[in-house]
Amino acid sequence: MVFISRANQLRNLLDPTHASLPSIVVHFNRLLPQQEAFNLKARHVRKYFATASVSLLILVGALAFVNLQGTYSGLPPILDPNFKLWANTSTGPQLMVWDRESVKGSFDRVTLNEAVADGREAVELALFQSGEAPGGVYESLTQTLDGGRLSALFTSTVGLWFMKEPCHCDDDLFNRTGVTLVVEVNDGIHTISILFSDKSSDTLTLLNHRIEFRPTPSGTWTFEEFNFAKEYAAANWVLPNSVTFSIIFGVANGSLGWHYAYLDRLTVTSNSPYTSQITISSLILVPATLTSRNSD
Repeated sequence: MVFISRANQLRNLLDPTHASLPSIVVHFNRLLPQQEAFNLKARHVRKYFATASVSLLILVGALAFVNLQGTYSGLPPILDPNFKLWANTSTGPQLMVWDRESVKGSFDRVTLNEAVADGREAVELALFQSGEAPGGVYESLTQTLDGGRLSALFTSTVGLWFMKEPCHCDDDLFNRTGVTLVVEVNDGIHTISILFSDKSSDTLTLLNHRIEFRPTPSGTWTFEEFNFAKEYAAANWVLPNSVTFSIIFGVANGSLGWHYAYLDRLTVTSNSPYTSQITISSLILVPATLTSRNSD
């Protein structure tokens, strides 16, 4: 009776409908030790789930490939276009992704801050012109583009939301009272500058420098778009392999005191139907304390 009871226990343990084992595994004339039975069942279950896991991974990978094929374009041409990534440094808050360059005299000042201007969160570029030096005061935010990012730039339209002061530069670009805000690309040989003027809509070409005047209002938020591939074509210049993209704020030495320009965000719209934009601000990690502006 003990023998039959033990055999029934083993049959229940190795029940094919419970363990998904073929019925041939159960032999009435052979008793398997209990541990061996458990091992046999566990091996079969692991094999089943391993096969299912591999199949699931293949399916997910295939769906991801189909979803991204023809749409993924790598890094966007302009990193941190919303000016959200800041690092707290010993000299104060600084934009993390954008390089910053300044030209000033000993008594001039340049500052970069987060601000709210006319209801929008923005980057505030502030310049103090002391007049003690013969040159102007300039502050620029720059990024270097090459490879896929540059290709994406030349197949896209770039836009900028900004607010500026009156330019005072329509009659003479090099006068002593100009307050200029410029979007620029420089490839080391050629320079294309989009200057936000008060009224002028001229285009000047000085040697390898093409300057386009864009009449824009002052003291209010304004949106302007640029197609740099078209600008190169209009100048009959070959597209370069690398450029420095800059937003430049400058004050001539005759405009004394503090002057301000505000940047809200850049937009990048692909002109190709087979590319899409991606945002990488949440993927950038640096050894610094970061802060983030809230989106509108």
